[in-house]
Amino acid sequence: MKKLFSKKNLTILGIILVLIGIPLTIFILKNQTVFKSRASGSEEPLNVKITNITDTSFAITYQTESPSTGSISYGNDKKLGESELEDIDKEKGAFSPKKIHSISVKKLTSATKYYLTIISGSNTFLNNGAPFEATTGPNISSASAKSNLASAKQQTIKGKIVLPDGNALPDALVYLNAENSQLLSSTTTKNGEFSFSLKELRTADFSSYFDTNEDTILKIVATNGSLTSNVSASLSQDGSIPTITLSNDYDFTQKSSTTKSAAVQSSGFPSVTVTPEGNLKPKIISPKENQTIADQKPQFRGTSLPNEKVEIIIHSAEEITTQVTADSNGNWTYKPLTNLSPGVHTITIKTRDSQGILTTIIQSFTVLAAEAQMPTVTSSATPIAIPIPTPTASSPTIVMLTPLSAPTPTPPPILAPIESKGGLPPTGNSPTFLIIGGIITAISGLALFLLL
Repeated sequence: MKKLFSKKNLTILGIILVLIGIPLTIFILKNQTVFKSRASGSEEPLNVKITNITDTSFAITYQTESPSTGSISYGNDKKLGESELEDIDKEKGAFSPKKIHSISVKKLTSATKYYLTIISGSNTFLNNGAPFEATTGPNISSASAKSNLASAKQQTIKGKIVLPDGNALPDALVYLNAENSQLLSSTTTKNGEFSFSLKELRTADFSSYFDTNEDTILKIVATNGSLTSNVSASLSQDGSIPTITLSNDYDFTQKSSTTKSAAVQSSGFPSVTVTPEGNLKPKIISPKENQTIADQKPQFRGTSLPNEKVEIIIHSAEEITTQVTADSNGNWTYKPLTNLSPGVHTITIKTRDSQGILTTIIQSFTVLAAEAQMPTVTSSATPIAIPIPTPTASSPTIVMLTPLSAPTPTPPPILAPIESKGGLPPTGNSPTFLIIGGIITAISGLALFLLL
């Protein structure tokens, strides 16, 4: 035992503690931001996109998993020096945590690269260790601008977005572009409405104005961070598109030529046939009669007259009575907010048909217990398995809108997002107990070495 605590051994132990303690302290000080980044992952900006680029402005949009405040620091060099708040916060004059974020930066210099960092919550985030970058477009001659104004079929596209329960969706992100055009973004109003001005829409390289005409197919993507809709629209619709129910995909180009319809189908959007009002009959599409469902929050779907109110009654231990409004194509959806108990249930809908007669339809279905749920196959990027209802063929004139297999917040590849690879929060918030531990270790080793 005396040999174990001999002067020689204690000296060696002191040297070892010094060699371990000093590098450990330095490492923690240099990498303190990593610890905080992991602890604040819910504030990390996701699906970051640079949009609305002109010669004097641009916008940056992103999403966060939890409600967070947001702003950016920016500048024409990596020293930054300028800051900007979120658009909604500037309007209200106060910070407000949110999951959807849009920040517009104006009064910039043309054809200039700008660097920026995102301040989300209490953390500052970079793009894979470096600032995000956005380059303003060049000036476009006034002659070209006048030519674009004269040739454009129309100057504004507008629409409205509602949730599956029929309520308006405020503060959702909406993106718009056409093939070979730049990406535009907007947010919905408190009534769920959005609009885009096309008079200054630029080409993908921002060097000239994009030539729009009635053959132009526009791609619109709307998301609230949880649900997403992909929409195709043409400029032959007089500027307004029908109401969009979030989580459904739409093709509003069916009145266009065959060539245009084929082009839309090749892009991956499902086609939708808009049928005359008189051909639409009140109907429950999902669940089918006596269908067995694994999802305890199933999505109910059906048809009625366009924009007609539909009363829904679900008879079970948790009896639910609600009312939804069909969209302009006569499609309605409803998803309960709470789980339905396992067992046999019935759904009743009441709505008026084309003759003004109140029609009542009743169907039975069965919900499985959680432990008896049927297996589903989901991809790694799909957090929830939602059964996809298959419309019956009883009415060949009706083609139902097919929802996404599962909500995904990521817009389609044509939008070319700038992905956030995580962030490095600012220094100055180190894990104190680790630093103190490293310092104590170094001092202890040094004391042993000097005393012995």
